[in-house]
Amino acid sequence: MISDDKFGVRQGSALASDLGLLEAVRAVKRLQHTWGHYADAADFSAMADLFSTNGRLILGDERADGREAIRLLLVSAMGQGAPEPRPDRLNVRLLMSPVVTVAADGRTARGRWHELALIGRQGVHATWSGGIQENEYVREDGVWKIRQIHHHPQFAGEHREGWHSVNEAVPLVPFHFTPDEAGTIIRKGNAAGAGQAPEPTETAARVRALRAETAVRNLLSAYGHYADRKLWDDIVDLFSEDGTLERDQQRWSGAAEIRRGLEGCSPAGLQHGELHDHLELMPVVTVTPDGAGARVRAMELQLSARHGEFARWSVSVCDGEFYEADGRWRIRSMVFRTRLLADHAHGWMNLPDEGPTTAYPHGTAPAVTFAHPVLHAAVAPLEAAGVAPAEVRRQMAVERAVDAAENLACAYGYFLDEAHWDEAADLFAAEGWKELSYIGTFIGRERIRESMVARYGRRHRNPRFLPIHQKTQPYVSVSPDGMRAQIRLKMLQVNAGWDRDASTVLGVYEEQAVLEDGIWRIHGMDLEYIAVADWARGWAGVAPEQSRLFAPTEEQIAAFEPAPDAPLRGQAFAPFPEIRPLGFHYENPVTGRPPALLFSWSDGRFAPTP
Repeated sequence: MISDDKFGVRQGSALASDLGLLEAVRAVKRLQHTWGHYADAADFSAMADLFSTNGRLILGDERADGREAIRLLLVSAMGQGAPEPRPDRLNVRLLMSPVVTVAADGRTARGRWHELALIGRQGVHATWSGGIQENEYVREDGVWKIRQIHHHPQFAGEHREGWHSVNEAVPLVPFHFTPDEAGTIIRKGNAAGAGQAPEPTETAARVRALRAETAVRNLLSAYGHYADRKLWDDIVDLFSEDGTLERDQQRWSGAAEIRRGLEGCSPAGLQHGELHDHLELMPVVTVTPDGAGARVRAMELQLSARHGEFARWSVSVCDGEFYEADGRWRIRSMVFRTRLLADHAHGWMNLPDEGPTTAYPHGTAPAVTFAHPVLHAAVAPLEAAGVAPAEVRRQMAVERAVDAAENLACAYGYFLDEAHWDEAADLFAAEGWKELSYIGTFIGRERIRESMVARYGRRHRNPRFLPIHQKTQPYVSVSPDGMRAQIRLKMLQVNAGWDRDASTVLGVYEEQAVLEDGIWRIHGMDLEYIAVADWARGWAGVAPEQSRLFAPTEEQIAAFEPAPDAPLRGQAFAPFPEIRPLGFHYENPVTGRPPALLFSWSDGRFAPTP
């Protein structure tokens, strides 16, 4: 029996075990995001120190065992021979789409990631590369560390030509998870024995830190989603009245000045032919001991264009300060420092040696200021008194839903890439729904399975072509009871072939997830395409027919069997350069301002569009 103000011994031990597993998932994500930030900063010693005593790094055909050997391999492979940061070297490694599972005993974990790399050496090359990492993590001496990074290269190429698959038949990278494991986060095995239960105030404080991290990640994601649509009022709402927003040499203080500054850069609202995508990636959140403040470092990948005029790639480092007051988190400051700004037509091999002091090839990355997760012990949170055990359990259920929703969303992308239709369908709830691109909405797990097989056939991926669905920047909303979740994600799809040109597809996923028989499942999935572009013309040269690049014909759509249970919720084809309405499942997280189009929880039975 648990009293209102005290955990029983048995229940407290079980609660502590569950909390440790949740913290393990967050620790793994922090390790991998940290890896990416140190890579950009060319701090190869710090990267090597993320590994366990007998850590291993495998980069394609190259392998290193032990921290010193790992450091030397990093200097060679990522530093291009330079052991320290140099302005004329670029090494941006963006990690996306995590699927993280933890062993039942809480001692080991595994994670699958997409890596997208922008690499350069001034006057020598400008290169893209990407692949899948299947990694292992271990809790050693009470600290989570990387036991093995195994990077499987999938595509690469000079910017001027675009990327191609690395060989004629890129093999499947084996999955470390099943659909059920993606939805439980915990892999099958023996659970850890019950340890000493922590004090209730300590448990409550640790859960408070997880909740703060989620709130900060959501705010950062909201900023990016609003920036995509140039929703300046919503961005200003995220800041405190005396907040600051800084981009290189531009700095705005206070809500009114931030609003004028954004408007001065570009009028609010996307106009015909404008692309303004901001992907906020790899957040590393450091919560203050009292749980009321946090700092975050992230990478921003920006894809911008004006149709018929220009298209650009840019990368920035974001350092932000956030705080909580009256139950709402707000942004106190955000500082963006440019790392790369390059025109799509010319790339970054011969950029002018000028611009911001952090931008390639003029400068090096801003210093990494967060604590090294292996070398420096985390600061213990201050105890949180007065939180009832039932409330702590409820909060933990909500936090578990956050990570489960992201796991499911990303697992779907990996199964989709490999044409594993059964595994993809098994991620869905019994009465879940899914939009089948261009065709319509199918309701029920078996109907979803049937529709995918009918559309694509009983075959696995063409080994000569890689359609890579990178899903990232999650904004997750969970019901108070922790039983339902909605998640919004960006999609940056890179298509790489051995004998075909590169292309990109941009879109936004709005998904629903439910806890069904103890396993999280996808309850709804809506993909809104934004733009489809080939490499030669880029987004500036998108032609109307490109939106149908991967689509069936009108006749095939009309004759498709099985017939859909409902129409698509949104448009069938990527509209760019046209601008069409785009829905959000959430209101502004600070002010509650509703979006122009609000996506409420749905059973998938959409009405035909007038």
